[in-house]
Amino acid sequence: MNSIKAIKTNDNNQSCSRAKQFIGVPIIGRDGKLLNGEQKFKFENEEEETVCRFVNGLLDGNVYDKDGNIVDKLPALEYSFGGTEYWTKGAPDGFPAIVQNFGYYEEDWQNGTIQEIRNEIELESIE
Repeated sequence: MNSIKAIKTNDNNQSCSRAKQFIGVPIIGRDGKLLNGEQKFKFENEEEETVCRFVNGLLDGNVYDKDGNIVDKLPALEYSFGGTEYWTKGAPDGFPAIVQNFGYYEEDWQNGTIQEIRNEIELESIE
């Protein structure tokens, strides 16, 4: 097994998130209302549905109490192939926020900006 290698970056375009185009974008359902709760969607080129969680139309897997405090963190996106993405109020958030390839690839995010990418193979640069 290779050792974990990391690269620091603040360029969100470097992210492998399949939903980065939805950062800060409210999603409206067919009924014209902001999505809330758990929904299932198929992303482009996926055979199986992805579980998506929304709060007030934004991707957000957190469970909040009546005062708005986070009481539990669930993935905002759960892919059938084993990837997860943790989002808060419409942006990836956490250490790690994005996990792909069953943990062999991770991204740390803070305040809507990617901070670090880790992988089991050495990352010399990302183009």
